[in-house]
Amino acid sequence: MAGKAAWICIIVCFLYGCGSSNDEESSGDYYYPEIQNLLFYGTYDIPLEFTYNVSQPSFAWRATGLKYTVITIFESKIDLQGRDQIANPEEAIWTWNSGMGRGREGNISFSDGRDMNNGEIQETITPLSPGKYYIAAWAYDDQYNLICSSNEYLYEYNP
Repeated sequence: MAGKAAWICIIVCFLYGCGSSNDEESSGDYYYPEIQNLLFYGTYDIPLEFTYNVSQPSFAWRATGLKYTVITIFESKIDLQGRDQIANPEEAIWTWNSGMGRGREGNISFSDGRDMNNGEIQETITPLSPGKYYIAAWAYDDQYNLICSSNEYLYEYNP
């Protein structure tokens, strides 16, 4: 009988404990970041946190200690080519990387990054316009091997 009670407890905890307290609703669809896969297969997780519904979000994550970390905002879903390349870099509109010398790994402001245009980093910083965006982070080791990545997060800015 105790075994049956334990299973019921596990099932109840699973059903009620797996929901996210910050689920976002978008056009009637729900976004559940906890069931999304990491951006790059076979990498370690970078749990990325950011401010919601602002034109200049801030970002926080547990520092990886890796040489090169990247966070990028895209105008459309992030497409991959193979297992470790972004297929649509022209859709990136903002980026930050640890080589920019601004901010610090694990905690950056939007102003620490730069605009992107056709896959090229610009010298400007333009706040986000209202709309939907996709955000992800990834990191490389000293030999530029892809080691970590985050989920692909939906970000909506609707002032």
